[in-house]
Amino acid sequence: MHPLASDQRQPESVAVRIFAPAKLNLFLHVLGRRPEDGLHALQSLFVFLSLGDQVTFSPAEQNDLRMTPDMDVAREQNLAWRALSLVQGFAPELPSVQVSVDKVIPTEAGLGGGTADAAAVVHWAEQYGYQRTGQTADIRSSLAGLGADMPPAMDQKSRLWTGSGDQPGPRVLGLSGVPVLLLKPPTGVSTRACFTGLKGQFSPPVDWQPDASARDQIIAARNDLEAPAQTLNPEIATALASLAALPGVWLVRMTGSGSACFALFDEKGPRDAALIQLRQALPTWWSAAADIL
Repeated sequence: MHPLASDQRQPESVAVRIFAPAKLNLFLHVLGRRPEDGLHALQSLFVFLSLGDQVTFSPAEQNDLRMTPDMDVAREQNLAWRALSLVQGFAPELPSVQVSVDKVIPTEAGLGGGTADAAAVVHWAEQYGYQRTGQTADIRSSLAGLGADMPPAMDQKSRLWTGSGDQPGPRVLGLSGVPVLLLKPPTGVSTRACFTGLKGQFSPPVDWQPDASARDQIIAARNDLEAPAQTLNPEIATALASLAALPGVWLVRMTGSGSACFALFDEKGPRDAALIQLRQALPTWWSAAADIL
């Protein structure tokens, strides 16, 4: 028997709001293809941002999903809806809810918006009081198949990840509070096309040294998907150049398979001034300021 512990439950009449942060890949090395399944072997440093979606879980007679704005995605393809079905199948004692997602993270950006919302469903289930001795890892494992970013999104820590992006490595400390500027062209990039565009040009892993400067090691790394992404979407090159020209920047890179790019700063003042400058120069592009959590 594995009831929801009554002293840990959220009252069923209370709405629960959970923040779903965007992610950045501060670097992403594609190491090759794994012979056992053909997936690409990766090494990436994930961090999470103060910018993200708000996901609200409200009591309801039956499950429902509302997206604001409407993303024009079939419910069956929405990762939050699929995650809800999975967690309730795993723990049928969880109540029916209306899931309301206030979208801030843009799509086709490499910022992990879909997996962030799906991870929020897991965090709601855990906050509600789901406790099954020795089974918490199992429910997370069962949702890992929703996307390569699901394990990091459920973890929400600054951490190195390997495997196909699902194997946790060491935490990376000292990045919390770093100011970030985000810039995304109006058009996106296909992740599959990006990997295809590598054409077998793989990279060695970063020999991460926990006692060495994280900043220096991040600068020395790269995102292997930047080159094929720029070929597929030349506006990414414009985004990278626009960010690199800003004063006070110490790193400019694309996140994931794009098309969002980011710049890291030492201080918020120059970052905030740069945001104003970018919005004046590229008014139809999406841009935002955030901090690493």
